[in-house]
Formats: sequence, C-alpha cells, structure tokens
Amino acid sequence: MSITTTHIRTVHAEADERFAVRSLITEPEATVSGAPVYAPEAALILLAAVLLSPKQPKQPQEK
Repeated sequence: MSITTTHIRTVHAEADERFAVRSLITEPEATVSGAPVYAPEAALILLAAVLLSPKQPKQPQEK
C-alpha cells in the first residue's frame, strides 16, 4: 500500500496575469440552438402592436 502526497505550490502573479488565466479557464457558454428565448419586455411590445394595429374593414351585409 502506498501513500501519495500532494504538494500545493502558491504562485504569486500580478493582477493582469490572473485575469489572463481566468479568461482562458472560463469560457462563455456556447449557443445550444438558435431558438428564441423568453423575454418579458417583448410581451408589452407585442400587446401594443396588436392594440395599435388597424382594424379590418367591415364587409357590407347582403340582404
């Protein structure tokens, strides 16, 4: 039976070096699909467009 030990080295880095390493490690999320996502502000725009849209002309009644 063997026991393994892990040694942790502390590396002192400048702020710009830490930023560069973090930007390499953390990647932005990839787009899964091009499907539209829910946007609550879009509901108000859609409602306003429906309310402000012109009404269809009435057809004359036949006798």
